[in-house]
Amino acid sequence: MKKLVNLAVLFVCLAMVGCVEKQSTSVATVNGVEISSQDFNNTVNRSLAVLQSQNPQAMKQPNIQDIIGKRVLQDMIIKEVFLQQAKKSKIEATKEEVDSVVSGVKEQFKVNAEGKELSQREQEKAFENAIKSQNLTKAKYLENIANDIIIDKYRRALISSNLKSVSKEDSKTFFDNVSAIYNNDKKKIEELQKVPGRYEEAAVVAARLRATLAPKTRFDLILVYADKTMSENELKQRQQLANSIRKEIKDKSNFGDIAQKYSQQKDARVYFSQMIMVEGMQPVELSSKAFALNVGEVSNVFELFKNNNAKDNSAQGYFIMNVVEKVAGQKFTYETFEKDIEGYINTKRAESLMQQATATLLKEADIKVNKTFEMDKANQNSKTATGTSKK
Repeated sequence: MKKLVNLAVLFVCLAMVGCVEKQSTSVATVNGVEISSQDFNNTVNRSLAVLQSQNPQAMKQPNIQDIIGKRVLQDMIIKEVFLQQAKKSKIEATKEEVDSVVSGVKEQFKVNAEGKELSQREQEKAFENAIKSQNLTKAKYLENIANDIIIDKYRRALISSNLKSVSKEDSKTFFDNVSAIYNNDKKKIEELQKVPGRYEEAAVVAARLRATLAPKTRFDLILVYADKTMSENELKQRQQLANSIRKEIKDKSNFGDIAQKYSQQKDARVYFSQMIMVEGMQPVELSSKAFALNVGEVSNVFELFKNNNAKDNSAQGYFIMNVVEKVAGQKFTYETFEKDIEGYINTKRAESLMQQATATLLKEADIKVNKTFEMDKANQNSKTATGTSKK
């Protein structure tokens, strides 16, 4: 049986709508069903924590908490209208489906944070602690999983019954549009630009294809870090270190060992990486070098520096490269990509269907929002002040 909810459900379900059983003031109601403040706050805090870990810079945006909060509240409302509609359609989650999701979640508790394998009893305890840590009962947690399954089933059924099949003409027309941009057919491009959205969609696909179909090379790289703010003597020492490393490399067979040896030395500032580059990719100096070498060939030391304002951790200094593999470019033909084009069109149509269904359900639902965001208050005060000033 296919799992209808993936691993992310472990976390989503522990902070989703209706999870917390303590009574609290609602931030909104959907057809009379409350979305509690505590559920909302838990979800916002989780979203902020994820953002902090993935993009700390974004946390510096003005009103970031309100921006995330408005998005979270909208998502919670959408989830609730879909759940209600699914239940009206008599869609249910079977015990087997719920058990399948739970089994998948429990797999993550086979070892602890230190990598020690846990006994069956310890796994179950860790699983239950994860639920309790989010102020949930086991029953409520299982109910949330069931709701996720119900919504997923409803959405799949909605798409299945309304999705228009992709005809040969559909896929061929789309191929021609993408091909025109891919091959820079200016006359065809002008025609596409006359229809709102048509050029933009084809252009996105054409850009992806250029990266997918272009020649590629895979290589190992050693970097001896240096930058132009260093003194002449320091730069000379860094270059000498790079040359010493190169002398120890016999050929591709011991490239990785030498790289590891030096990268582990304290304060050496020697780095090892494995990269794949498309022909012409920035920095061009690096991609050009990769394509100029033969497979299995190790380069001599070469330098690549950025301007003096480059950050201290940017990739610059003295490099040694070992080309591992080269992949020839592919041609963009309809026969080769017919199935991919059909899949792409199907995906876009399914997305459009869900957007339309969401808009319809939101329009028909009785939604009352009780939450006022500080940024909205500030905007309203600003408008009021502006209006008073004009008077």
